[in-house]
Amino acid sequence: MNFLNLRFLKALFTGILLITASVAFSQHTVTGTVNDMDGNTLPGVNVTIKGTTVGTITDVQGQYKIDVPGNDAVLVFSFIGYSKEEITVGGQKTIDITLMPDIEALSEVLVIGYGTMKKEDKTGAVSQVTAEELNGGVVTDAIQTIQGRTPGVTITKSGGDPNAGFAVRVRGANGYGAGTSPLYVVDGVPGVDPTTVAPEDIKTFDILKDAASTAIYGSQGANGVIIITTKQGTSNKSDGNEFVSNVNFNSKISLDYTANRYDMMDASELRNYVQTIADATGSNVEDIFNDGGSNTDWQDEIFRTGVTSSNNISFSGGNKKSSYYASATHANWEGVMKGTSKERTIGKINVNHSGIDDKLRIQGSLSGTIEHNDYENYDGWDQDDIIYQALSRNPTDPVYTENGGYYEANRVFNYQNPLKIINKIQNERDAQRFYGMMKADLELVENLITSARVGFTQNDYVSNYFKPANTLASGNPGDGRKQYGMDNQKLLELTASYSKEIGQHSLHGVGGYSWQENYYEGFYAQGESPISPSIGINNLQNFIDINYEDIGSWAGSSRLIGFFGRVRYDFNKKYYASASLRRDGSSKFGENNKWGWFPTFAAGWRIDKEQFMADLSWLDMLKLRASYGVAGNQDIGNYRSLVPWELQGPGINPLNGETVINIGAAWNKNPNLQWEETAEINIGIDFGLLNNRISGSMDVYNKTTTNLLGEVPVPVPPNLASTTFMNSGELRSYGFEFFAEGYVYDRPSFKWKSAISLAHNTTKVIDLGEGFDEGEVSKRGWISGRGLVGDQNWVLGILEGEEIGSFYLPVYVTLLDGDFVYLSESGGYTTELSKAKRQVVGTAAPDLEFGWHNTFTFYDNWIVEVSFRGMVGNDIYNATEMLFDATTNIPDLNGLPSAVDWYEEGRTNAPSLADFYV
Repeated sequence: MNFLNLRFLKALFTGILLITASVAFSQHTVTGTVNDMDGNTLPGVNVTIKGTTVGTITDVQGQYKIDVPGNDAVLVFSFIGYSKEEITVGGQKTIDITLMPDIEALSEVLVIGYGTMKKEDKTGAVSQVTAEELNGGVVTDAIQTIQGRTPGVTITKSGGDPNAGFAVRVRGANGYGAGTSPLYVVDGVPGVDPTTVAPEDIKTFDILKDAASTAIYGSQGANGVIIITTKQGTSNKSDGNEFVSNVNFNSKISLDYTANRYDMMDASELRNYVQTIADATGSNVEDIFNDGGSNTDWQDEIFRTGVTSSNNISFSGGNKKSSYYASATHANWEGVMKGTSKERTIGKINVNHSGIDDKLRIQGSLSGTIEHNDYENYDGWDQDDIIYQALSRNPTDPVYTENGGYYEANRVFNYQNPLKIINKIQNERDAQRFYGMMKADLELVENLITSARVGFTQNDYVSNYFKPANTLASGNPGDGRKQYGMDNQKLLELTASYSKEIGQHSLHGVGGYSWQENYYEGFYAQGESPISPSIGINNLQNFIDINYEDIGSWAGSSRLIGFFGRVRYDFNKKYYASASLRRDGSSKFGENNKWGWFPTFAAGWRIDKEQFMADLSWLDMLKLRASYGVAGNQDIGNYRSLVPWELQGPGINPLNGETVINIGAAWNKNPNLQWEETAEINIGIDFGLLNNRISGSMDVYNKTTTNLLGEVPVPVPPNLASTTFMNSGELRSYGFEFFAEGYVYDRPSFKWKSAISLAHNTTKVIDLGEGFDEGEVSKRGWISGRGLVGDQNWVLGILEGEEIGSFYLPVYVTLLDGDFVYLSESGGYTTELSKAKRQVVGTAAPDLEFGWHNTFTFYDNWIVEVSFRGMVGNDIYNATEMLFDATTNIPDLNGLPSAVDWYEEGRTNAPSLADFYV
């Protein structure tokens, strides 16, 4: 037995020696030099052993040295701006390699409207955000994924309500009477609601910012254009018949909470405040305050930690001729305010097929969205406003009575229990949104492609609101409202494009025809006093109080027709020129001005390709761009040039004294109503440095918007109505944008890519136009709330020579007998707000908007993203402080701790406007 063990140990030991010797023999050191295609050495190139984390980098001479485990090892050479190369070691001890420029990276394609172009060929202000660059996490809308990613695009949202939409502005607001949102184009279909696109389905966002880029969309392009291209299927290029398939699934979850709450007095602070009043007046606490005996944090009662989840699954595949992409996304957002939520399901399919030797290409797309929303009112400063009631609710009041009912107290008028409002009022909406597209491209002759596209959008919704009787402490009869709405769009576009390269000359042209028809309709019914508490919103016929204003319906349509063309030319990829022209006709405008022209011109110069720049080896690309264009805006309601008649409430018949219903004009006819136009000059620079390790762009622009669309006050008589929709006024916007991205650190085990964007925009009113006298102000930013009375409670003013968003407020001087004292128009002082002198004390527009995004990659497997975005230099009017530091309603209602200071200074007046709240 011992003899056998000894033989086994000898054999095992011999085997180990042989294996060790074999490994030691196969391991060896490889050295070499890495050059570019011109023979220049490349320092900083990553050299790794494939499938491992072992690697090194080339030194300043482009040389490297690495130990490889064996002849089967594969070395991977990678460097920013160059194609990755893989070399099997074999028995080589010296491997020199030449890296070639990454043609795919140099040929990034931008979608520019009715066509594409290489990124290096652009002459306008166009930014692209790819799927890999989108903001991660659970987002409520797809547009949120580019927030802070590209300069000049401002994306804001008021609060954390999942049902609140995003306000998007491209290079500021171009007006204040017509719409200022950009045009969204999804897979070539303009006017698609971007909320119908799942973030996981997006391939690229292309943002057209200057007029030279947007004017190809004519009257829809003045506010910028955001083109969303969704993902397509994967084709099998190697085998024409075999299908390849891919399945992807991702799931996300997030927690949302209120990071900063209002610092209201708690019960202890309020009791101390009452004691201060009692001590100062010699009163008993019980005589001036009814203590509810509790310590309730009402913000804790209405807020919660919201749980948000999103799940997406996609299928893609294809062969050489056909491909498909299909996906399904379900997301559920629970708002931080109790009672608010959103649930959305999106299904999408894209198909592509080619035939006739790839001369015919057919593309189809269909998407559907089902959404349910639960709302709460929180922005009306009234009896149903949850936040207002919670902030003003006395913290000594309990939430519930001893028997489990909602605690009510008749402290002041419209004093409500906010949790009761949340749980009792039904406010919901169900919506379905669909869009689809079919496109066929046919190459008739070489380089000449004709295309036909048909598309549609369809949006439907039903909303229900029901407030049961006695929901409010003061008692209410109960009321309900049901509303239905529908709108759809039909699209037909015919285009022909031609591309030709002759030697160093490149020519690209496109021309076409576009036809759009929009139709909408809706209906509502409402009433009060249901005959039974069990009557709900679907039994409006059993509501007792219904009058002529409680039932309504509407319908309308509009058409837009356009003819357009664009030509692009470049010589030797050094000198670029492009021009476009569009003529649009819209049914929305007056009979004398239904058609408009929208021309553009742009040029570019690759300075880095000039001979005098040849010695700058660190400069890879420097391009100067300049453009001029005119784009239009038709984003107003239908029939604004005509006279619609409407019921205008009860009146008295002078002949017999009977009560009648008046009929009158909603607004006056204007046959000269025409396009709002924006003319813009843009100058930009694109750059690439250090083998394109750092790249970016900078743009400056100046644009003027004339013929502003809006409702202008006019005298009656001679006019039928007090307002007329007309073109009047002028705005001017100017600003700059800067974007840069690159690798801060790039090694096999760790990569750090960083991108920064900066933007500034100023929009000033040049002319308010008709209906306003010199020096007159267009009032904006109205504030409502307890204690605010009269017609002076506005904080924003639009006036000539000042920025849009200027705070125009009375200047506070001191207190007098408990009231605010202001500077007066006459140069003296006054306590009357109507006589106070107003002046510009700030602006809501920021001095600078910024975004800083960082991507950290560990061993090519783990990715961490850290983003910062924000704005600086903007002012905010603190209406909450204005309403809750007034001492008038305290201690019946709650207030801010600062109210104590005001009381000690002698303030006794109701809330009032003042410049120091900015």
